[in-house]
Amino acid sequence: MLLDGKKIAGILEEKLKTELLFHIPKKVCFVIFESTPATEQFVKIKSRAAERVGIVVVIERHTDARTTEQIVSVVRGLGERGYDGIVVQLPLPSDVDTQKVLDAVPFEQDIDVLGSIAKDNYEKGIIHRIPPVARAVHELLESCRATLRGKNIVIIGQGRLVGEPVHNMFKRMGVPHIVIDILTSEKEKLSAIKQADVIISGVGIPHMIKPNMIKKGAVLIDAGTSEQGGKLVGDVDPACEAMASYMTPVPGGIGPVTVVALLQNLV
Repeated sequence: MLLDGKKIAGILEEKLKTELLFHIPKKVCFVIFESTPATEQFVKIKSRAAERVGIVVVIERHTDARTTEQIVSVVRGLGERGYDGIVVQLPLPSDVDTQKVLDAVPFEQDIDVLGSIAKDNYEKGIIHRIPPVARAVHELLESCRATLRGKNIVIIGQGRLVGEPVHNMFKRMGVPHIVIDILTSEKEKLSAIKQADVIISGVGIPHMIKPNMIKKGAVLIDAGTSEQGGKLVGDVDPACEAMASYMTPVPGGIGPVTVVALLQNLV
């Protein structure tokens, strides 16, 4: 069965909209340094969701800033403008130190939880601001009533946006899991995937996971996106739906839920 991320996101949006009625109006800034059609589209999606729940949106484009120092300077300047949240749209220019830029976002305004202080504080249980993709994974697993206790859980990839935050969430929850990445041997990788009851993938390799690689009844959360033939596709081959108990489509799966999770961090 496909999990309808848009429907789940819609329910969460309504809850957030109500919650925001009891807060001072929130203002978020989305900043673009590398303008591409995909980047502009992602920011448009986030902006529209923010506006639907009553959040004031400002979009800044600084495509003339090309070095790490220039971009860090821009981000620090934005941090002094009183925004409740600042989102640096990734990816940045290839020769820029991405983590240094993300660390320039003031901790209080880091709703993406990508800066080193926010990530460290979340991992240690100091803050309850949850990395958006991790929160989205949690919401999706709850929506299909997936039981995690005693299950084989596999995270594919250790990237900044998916693998790392989801790993930290499970670690914080005390949920045993396995992380496989580029250093994992092919034999170990295939064995882990085949035995998995729950798979969260975020590597960005089109249709990498095939039906013959998974066990029947597995839950598949596809957080990997890439372009193939001009279309957005995920890590999981759509044919896996016949084998899975639940599976998120791409697009329309984890993406919409992640956007709302980002905005939830404003409150």
